[in-house]
Amino acid sequence: MKKIHRRRFLEAAASTCALCAVPAPALLASPKPNEEVRTVVLGLGNKGREHAFVLNRLQKEKKNVKLAGLCEVDSARLDRALQTLKTEKTYSDPRAVFDDQNIDAVTIATPNHWHCLGSIWAMEAGKHVYVEKPLCLTFWEGTQLFNASRKYRKCVQIGTQMRTDRNSHAEVKKFLHEEKALGKILSVRVNRYAVRRPIGLRQTPLLPQPELNYDLWLGPARDLPLFRNQIHYDWHFMWNTGNGETGNWGAHLLDDCRNDVFLNELTLPKRVFACGGRLGEKDAGETPNTMFTYFDTGSAPVIFGFSGLENRDSRGKTCPFSGPDSGYIVYCEGGTFVRPWGTSAAFDNTGKKIREFAASDYRKGTYEHIFNFTESVRFDDPSNLNGEIKYGFDSSFWYNSANTAWRLAKEWSREKAMEMAKDTGKLGEMLDDMKNYLDTQNISLDKSFTLSPMLTLDPASRRFIGENAEEANALMDAKPGRGRFTVPEVTLN
Repeated sequence: MKKIHRRRFLEAAASTCALCAVPAPALLASPKPNEEVRTVVLGLGNKGREHAFVLNRLQKEKKNVKLAGLCEVDSARLDRALQTLKTEKTYSDPRAVFDDQNIDAVTIATPNHWHCLGSIWAMEAGKHVYVEKPLCLTFWEGTQLFNASRKYRKCVQIGTQMRTDRNSHAEVKKFLHEEKALGKILSVRVNRYAVRRPIGLRQTPLLPQPELNYDLWLGPARDLPLFRNQIHYDWHFMWNTGNGETGNWGAHLLDDCRNDVFLNELTLPKRVFACGGRLGEKDAGETPNTMFTYFDTGSAPVIFGFSGLENRDSRGKTCPFSGPDSGYIVYCEGGTFVRPWGTSAAFDNTGKKIREFAASDYRKGTYEHIFNFTESVRFDDPSNLNGEIKYGFDSSFWYNSANTAWRLAKEWSREKAMEMAKDTGKLGEMLDDMKNYLDTQNISLDKSFTLSPMLTLDPASRRFIGENAEEANALMDAKPGRGRFTVPEVTLN
């Protein structure tokens, strides 16, 4: 029998917040370590197919896992998946999966607007849940999912798979916090720089393809006319169904930062403001494609910068930047620590590399993360989860507060931005680099950027407080729902 690690359970048991504690194994059903975990994948885009291939591999390796089904509301996608995947059963409606008493667990790789409703319905039906990031579109929605995980006492894993790379994280934490090898941490820069091309701007609304059950695809999202060129994937860049790049790669990178730099102890930022815009060719997208967010943590400020704007003279490339294209830099008194999704390294103040750290393999991470989930399900032990839902719940307030700030943005002012940042962190350098790049693209930063107000978060209520709180809370209190596809309110007694 696999040895179960109890560290997370013991940490949770020591907490004074009983409702936030990881459900204890003793309170759950008796473990059945010799039985297969029968799992269905919901959604067969790139990530869903990755889930299915991992489950197939675990099944072939006799890891007590069974890919028991595939569920997709687009019959063409389902047919394509079946060309390379074998499974017992297929479903065209996720509700049929939840009703199937022969299913133990689901992995949810649907569009973002289905994450919370699908997870809650699955738990209500007695299923364990592996749900892709981002967790939610609003604070309210994420709270219902988190409450459901505690009410129904299920294993719920968030798909930030780099959390399963325990050895790498432990080595970094020891270096930064125990050894204090680089001295005091001063600030953090989080990067995501990769091309995101325009999604089109139609003159007439897009009609869903006949093989897609569009009513099911929409689920809890509003039925709005679409003026982009395609249904799939580009939903990321509409507020009705997605979180933009902030909730896409930001969900991974900000979670990594919270884990390594703040030891998971900082659940919410204290204050946040954002600036940026949707630059370049006009399209139907609503979310910014270039944005800088300043997080006031009460100690080392964090600045998350991203851009998907393609260089008009060099296809496939975006703007110049410092550090990794996907990762973060920790600026310390005695040097810098640079963590991409690969081999990490520390440098002294002269730029000399003083240490390298084990590489993090993205694809290996998915395999190990899903295996960690199925093993936790097999032993009915949420305390064994590497990405227990509390981590994802806390991190959701970072990317959702950033998006909220930008949605309240108005006139751009570099002076006001720097005043709010109080000359801490690297915001000034990042803005100057972006302005210089945009000048080469004949784009005016001053005319295309907007600047949000500073928003303040209350860690107790997990809501905005103070100036501009009413407008911010109106966005994050939104309760997604459309007819029978309504996210339920889940209360804890």
